[in-house]
Amino acid sequence: MKRVVLAGTSVYGLENHSDDSMLSVFTRELHANIPDLEITLLARHPNKAFDELYGVKSIKNMDHNNKEESIGRWFNGLNPGDPTGHLRAIWKAIEESDLLIIGGDPFLEISLGFYRGLAPYAALLITIAKFLEKPVMLYGIHIGRKLKTDLGKELTKFCISNSDLVTLREEFSRKAILELGISDKNIVALSDPAFGLNPIEGKEMGQNVLDKEGIRFKSDKVIGVTFRHMYWKWKASDWDYYSSILAEVYDYIVEELGADLLFIPNCTYDIDHKYEDDRAVAKDTVAKMKHKEHAHQIRNKYNLFETLSLYRHIDMMFSNRRHCLIFAAIHGLPSVGCGEELHMMPVMANLSIDDKFVDIKEFNADLLKKNINETWNNREQIIKNINEALPELREKALQHAKLAADLIK
Repeated sequence: MKRVVLAGTSVYGLENHSDDSMLSVFTRELHANIPDLEITLLARHPNKAFDELYGVKSIKNMDHNNKEESIGRWFNGLNPGDPTGHLRAIWKAIEESDLLIIGGDPFLEISLGFYRGLAPYAALLITIAKFLEKPVMLYGIHIGRKLKTDLGKELTKFCISNSDLVTLREEFSRKAILELGISDKNIVALSDPAFGLNPIEGKEMGQNVLDKEGIRFKSDKVIGVTFRHMYWKWKASDWDYYSSILAEVYDYIVEELGADLLFIPNCTYDIDHKYEDDRAVAKDTVAKMKHKEHAHQIRNKYNLFETLSLYRHIDMMFSNRRHCLIFAAIHGLPSVGCGEELHMMPVMANLSIDDKFVDIKEFNADLLKKNINETWNNREQIIKNINEALPELREKALQHAKLAADLIK
């Protein structure tokens, strides 16, 4: 029996299909490469149904149960009076493991401080592994935003330098690491693990979801929409501006393309911040539309595969979430992407759709309408280009787990 400990930096199991898609491919391929394997997942909310879906056994990590509980405190278990049973369980799991794997985006400078935040969490786990002489892998790393603080840069260097293997989602992240003066001798640039997803076969599962939601399209053309609120940086006035533009663009889709809209939430986590949940974002924008009858919202929570099944019922995707573009691509659909350049452009370039990117700094209705219209009218050629790129991207996506298995063996 081989054992690994897999820790996302507060991501896996938080109803975010982007992170769970990478977990799904990785655990599937780990089990395929090492049939006799036990994966212990460090999770904020251990969940048996989630464990069965992803082939893991989850135990409590060092997160507080919600954001409110964490304010002014260090990691759960490191404050006076905190219970420490979960700390002993984490230590024991790493001690009995053959490899510690840390995935997600551990180097985002979110709530960065002493024993709080993503990078300090990764660094603490790596320190435990060093004490126990266990190998470490950083999995599917993506440097989607430039590091600005000295502490963030030092923690990033510590984590990467003390890992036996670092796999990246794209070559771009290697360049960002080298610019920080960090050696790339233990780094392998591959592709986003989500490219290893198997597309959902047939339309039945998706139709079941639509039936549960009571959704009946009025058109035979449907555009999928997922828009993420950047709640960690936007003020109310910012969102009022962006949501007004989005509503105008959505009405244009109805009027000019004669299409319905299907709002597909990529994250439904509703514990910490209202706008962490994509359903709240959709509700705000639909409220500003003139043609609300053509806007169909998914209002309930569904697992990764049920959500992916909805991509069988759309003809094109519009999103500022990079994984929604990947989900569309593996189902043979064209996309228009917008958002932050460093986060979105690498994956759009991989799919040869980077000419349809709209930077959030240049966010305006006319540019969005232009790109949506051009993508719709040229969708056959775009789909052909995407399909030509997918085999290599899938092959690289599956290499993350193979390299991890080589370390374990």
